[in-house]
Amino acid sequence: MEEVTAYKCSICKHTYDREINALECEFKHARYNYANALLNKGYNLNIIKYWCGFNWSLTKEQDDITKDNCFIIRHWQCCEKPAYQIVRIEEDGNLYVSGKGGWGGWYGNEMDVSKLPKPHPKEELFSYK
Repeated sequence: MEEVTAYKCSICKHTYDREINALECEFKHARYNYANALLNKGYNLNIIKYWCGFNWSLTKEQDDITKDNCFIIRHWQCCEKPAYQIVRIEEDGNLYVSGKGGWGGWYGNEMDVSKLPKPHPKEELFSYK
């Protein structure tokens, strides 16, 4: 018999054989929670990138995007109107974007920040009836 040392993430309870891996897991959870708190408070992607340490390469146009902006994502439901918005930021830094842009109802998926289309103001948000 031998004694085994393991390290547990205090948030998800996953165990690791190295302390650094458990600390990294806790950091990812904390960053995810903080990034989404900032997003929900209306902060833009540039501020979230700075405060959360995401390695995003934002364009000038993307700097000021908030959760209120909407986007046209034609290939999701053949919608030619800005029907999709950022719902949350995933632990890996991808954005979860969702909306009701067509007859099939609500649709959402993860998207790399570099793939975000041109932002539109919240007043242009479309929702299929």
